[in-house]
Amino acid sequence: MGALSSRVLRPAGRTEQPEPTPGAGGATRRSDAGEDAAHGFCYCPGGRKRKRSSGASFCYCHPDSETDEDEDEGDEQQRLLNTPRRKKLKSTSKYIYQTLFLNGENSDIKICALGEEWSLHKIYLCQSGYFSSMFSGSWKESSMNIIELEIPDQNIDIEALQVAFGSLYRDDVLIKPSRVVAILAAACMLQLDGLIQQCGETMKETINVKTVCGYYTSAGTYGLDSVKKKCLEWLLNNLMTHQSVELFKELSINVMKQLIGSSNLFVMQVEMDVYTALKKWMFLQLVPSWNGSLKQLLTETDVWFSKWKKDFEGTTFLETEQGKPFAPVFRHLRLQYIISDLASARIIEQDSLVPSEWLSLVYKQQWLAMLRAEQDNEVGLRLASFDSSGKLICSRATGYQILTLEKDQEQVVMNLDSRLLIFPLYICCNFLYISPEKRTESNRHPENPGH
Repeated sequence: MGALSSRVLRPAGRTEQPEPTPGAGGATRRSDAGEDAAHGFCYCPGGRKRKRSSGASFCYCHPDSETDEDEDEGDEQQRLLNTPRRKKLKSTSKYIYQTLFLNGENSDIKICALGEEWSLHKIYLCQSGYFSSMFSGSWKESSMNIIELEIPDQNIDIEALQVAFGSLYRDDVLIKPSRVVAILAAACMLQLDGLIQQCGETMKETINVKTVCGYYTSAGTYGLDSVKKKCLEWLLNNLMTHQSVELFKELSINVMKQLIGSSNLFVMQVEMDVYTALKKWMFLQLVPSWNGSLKQLLTETDVWFSKWKKDFEGTTFLETEQGKPFAPVFRHLRLQYIISDLASARIIEQDSLVPSEWLSLVYKQQWLAMLRAEQDNEVGLRLASFDSSGKLICSRATGYQILTLEKDQEQVVMNLDSRLLIFPLYICCNFLYISPEKRTESNRHPENPGH
């Protein structure tokens, strides 16, 4: 900041005498300050002016105003100096990817595969377990400048290799769900652990009705157990509610067996729905060329099996050579819940898919259970109360009862008078329950408790 000078402002009406200017031929010049002062201007920072009637202005200056302004200006400059400014620079990773990988500058090795050639660098290729072993061992390729790769996996294509090789030159890779299986195959062949992990995460995040079967198969092929588990979990939760023609075509016998046999299968209505789903699935496994809609599927399935039934009268389908591979899946049906409904039992008999021996055994179990409930000494729910010495004080029993429950419905089976009871109370319940032979799992995830 320049030097400061004080000027005394003259009252209005008085003019400053002109000063001779040396070398100017006697001409005179008025100072700018004097002219401004004559018009009543103030040069004091922060000063306040009051105009009088004569037109002259007087300045009332604060003595500290100039100092305060200097301090404010200094603070502002300091703030600007300490405020970071962002300027996006071209990242090293992008430069390396563009210059070394895409442009192939300073390449010291060429990789040939599937009719394509890549100009790469050994120092980057050594990040791959596949190439690291090749270059560090006694392989003949360790001293070669051109290497021809054999690609035994049909899932690997040129685009997948491009992504896999490119991942060695960059920090992140964008993987499309439609390409993840091919990229995973290439990553596994080249032993790129980071890319394998990223493929697995992409698969987990994009499981749906269209991808679940392909992901499940690929996860098994390339050893991604966590992805395989996620796919199976999705199928257990959605098989009965997200059915589609393509899904039924893709589900293998082995996978369907796991699903139907699992206690975690969500069945929103009744067991008969599981049977109907299996029937449609089996039809599509036998006739994969069928391309109708999901609404038409059940009708077409019934028509197809009806024609078959006429040709093989007296034999159930699961007993034939065509049907035997599907028998282990149908074995996991809870037939005791299906035949408890008359309409469902009739459909099972008419379809002639399930062997009669299976049904006869279930009918026998159900009949004996009903006889035990009606004629044996099963007392239903029994309640008892004892004193401190174990002596029976009170005992009540409901006897045999048949209850029909709707969803979320409650039924009172016994009324108790708290005045006559001493706690604690001991409650024993006998429920009619049919346990299938040689099976430990008895319940799925039903919405309907009667399932």
